[in-house]
Amino acid sequence: IFKQGKKGIVTWVEFRFFVDLPAGSTALMQSRAEEVLALRASKGMVLNESDHDTWSCGSFFTNPIVSDSFARTLPLDAPQWPTVEDDGKTVKLSAAWLIEQAGVHKGFSLPRSQAAISSKHALAITNRGTATANEVAELARYVQLQVSNKFGITLVPEPNLIGF
Repeated sequence: IFKQGKKGIVTWVEFRFFVDLPAGSTALMQSRAEEVLALRASKGMVLNESDHDTWSCGSFFTNPIVSDSFARTLPLDAPQWPTVEDDGKTVKLSAAWLIEQAGVHKGFSLPRSQAAISSKHALAITNRGTATANEVAELARYVQLQVSNKFGITLVPEPNLIGF
């Protein structure tokens, strides 16, 4: 909510879990947590000091929400999900799929840049060792341009970019 211009302070959160388990059971939660961690690690989203693919701020772009009519103009294999509103008028697209279909593949980097697209996940911009903030911003702008040119969609960065 905060990146959408809404102001406020979160003072209360309620979680509802729909799992048919006896009260106090933790075995399932622990195994699910381990599965999620393993999946995130396979995509380079868990820090490993010896793996440059994990030197990132995670997913760099948000998955765009577009009109259902626009989504129907995309190839049939374009991943799409209902939005929170689930009103049938909007769908969420996979930013990673858009990036790869726009020709920016895993492992891509601009010439002489230490910033690169992760070799494990097209949505992560990584630091190959000595990338500067400018190199990360340049690569992000390049990705945005390629996706915009191919699909007419402007990807929105997830991290707050200060000074760019």
